[in-house]
Amino acid sequence: MKLYDSIIVGAGPAGLSAGVYLGRYNRSCLVVDIGWGRSSSHEINENYLGFPNGIHAITLRELGREQAEKFGAIYCQDKITSAKKEGEIFLLEGGSDRYRGKTLILATGVTDLWPTFDNYQDYIGKSLFWCITCDGHKTIGKKIAIIGDTDDAACTAMQFLNFTKEIVFLTNQDRSRHRIRKKWKDRLKNAHIPIYEGRIKKVHGRKGKIHFIEIHNNRIELDFLFNVEVNESGYIRTNHEMRTNIPGVYACGDVTRLHSHQIALAVSEGATVGETVNYDLYGPQQKCG
Repeated sequence: MKLYDSIIVGAGPAGLSAGVYLGRYNRSCLVVDIGWGRSSSHEINENYLGFPNGIHAITLRELGREQAEKFGAIYCQDKITSAKKEGEIFLLEGGSDRYRGKTLILATGVTDLWPTFDNYQDYIGKSLFWCITCDGHKTIGKKIAIIGDTDDAACTAMQFLNFTKEIVFLTNQDRSRHRIRKKWKDRLKNAHIPIYEGRIKKVHGRKGKIHFIEIHNNRIELDFLFNVEVNESGYIRTNHEMRTNIPGVYACGDVTRLHSHQIALAVSEGATVGETVNYDLYGPQQKCG
C-alpha cells in the first residue's frame, strides 16, 4: 500500500487548493472525495476573483481537479469511514480501499440543512440559496422569503434590507417551537417584514424557479428563497496555520468555521494548509531557526 506525504479528504475548493500547493512542492498527495457536496450544486459563483461573468460551481471544481492533477495530485472517489494513527502514519479506511499517509488534511466541507418540501433539490442554486454574501446581490429589488427559526435568521432578514424591501420571514416551525426572541420579532415588525409562523405546505415553481409558497391559507409570491438555519456544532478548531490539536492532522475550508463560507476563503485556507504541511514534512536540517 503506497505511503503518501499527505492525504486530503475532500475535493472542494479548499482540498483542491491544498493539492495544488503540495503537488507544486513535489509532495505525493492523494485527494479522496465522496463525489458530491456544495461545490457540485447548481450554484453560479459570482464573487470569486477572475470570473467577471461568474463560474458554475461544478466547472470550478473540475478546473481545480485538473490543476491539482497537473501538478501530481492523485484523485480517488471513495467515502472515508474511519481514520486512525499507527505510530507516525495515518491509516484511513474507505468503502472500497485503505490509504496511508504521513499527514492528514480534513477538507470535508459541511452539509447544509435544507427545508424538506417536495423536490427542493431542483431549486438549490437557482432560486433557493443559503448565503447572503454569495447571493444577496441577486435579490436587489426582488421579492424574497427567509426561512429560519432563530435570532440569527431574523438578523439575516434585517440585513437583506440593504438589497430589497420586499421580504417575508417564514419560521417553517409551529408557533410553539421556534426560537426567536421577542426582541427580534419586534425588529422584524418595525422593519415591516411580516412573520409567517407554521410549516410550509407546498412550494410551486418550474425548472428550478420558485413562483409562490403555500403556508396555512396564505399564498406568498416570491423570486428567491433563502434558508439560513444554523447548526452550532461540529466545526474543527485550527490555529492560523490550519493545524489541529492532533499532530499531523490539519483542516481547511467550510469545516473550520460557522460563518464566512466563501470559496475565496476556502482556497486561501487550502493554500495555507498546503504550505504548512510541506514545511512540517521538511527534515530538521531544512527548517529555519
